Amino acid sequence: MRVILLADVHANWEALLSLQRAEAKPDALLFAGDAVGYGPNPAHCVRWLLSNATAAVRGNHDEAACHVGTNVPPTGAPPELEEAGRETVNYARAVLAASEVLGLQQWPLFTCTELGGARFYLTHGSPLDPLGGQMRPATCPEAELHRMFDGVPGDVIVLGHTHMPAIRQFNGRLIVNPGSLGQPRYGVPDATYAVWQDGAVQIKHLHYDHEATANKLRMAPLSAEAAGQLTSILETGMVESI
Repeated sequence: MRVILLADVHANWEALLSLQRAEAKPDALLFAGDAVGYGPNPAHCVRWLLSNATAAVRGNHDEAACHVGTNVPPTGAPPELEEAGRETVNYARAVLAASEVLGLQQWPLFTCTELGGARFYLTHGSPLDPLGGQMRPATCPEAELHRMFDGVPGDVIVLGHTHMPAIRQFNGRLIVNPGSLGQPRYGVPDATYAVWQDGAVQIKHLHYDHEATANKLRMAPLSAEAAGQLTSILETGMVESI
């Protein structure tokens, strides 16, 4: 069985289109949150994920977009991206249809599903803080992993939020962060995702037309500062400190 593991699409339709071209239709697709925020095509991406994800959870930007008619920013975002997050979530609220907002609201904060004889546990941040937890599998001390995951069901634990791809074996289980399809932050602008197949998992890197996404951001109803900051991240794969 072949399962695509996906996180942090962030309204980047060009990256999502490239994934569809690169990968044959999988047996299942699991999404670890943040369909919206930071990108120019929230409705396209939400619509596709609602139609194609076998299971999905809300990320912090999805949660903020569910508060229609408010100016609530996404919690758990880096301080230097707070204003860009606020502006792009407000934009998502303005363009999403009521049925698409309802779809986001119906995604849980965590879920567990069985596929191919393995149990997959999904949450966006961490089991202790689903929306804002910054869990980095590669560097997390083993004692902290025990504290965080010993009571969590699942053979494969899928996380998002950091935008940095990582795989770690722990206590007979796999912890996987597929990285970000829509806004990579690991020093390279290529999108990342993961493929689990019959017990083995692999991080994959995907080159896509990030300049097309950047041009859409420049034309979106955003401040020049937010658009410039977001296009810079797309072009470098890095967030500059302020």
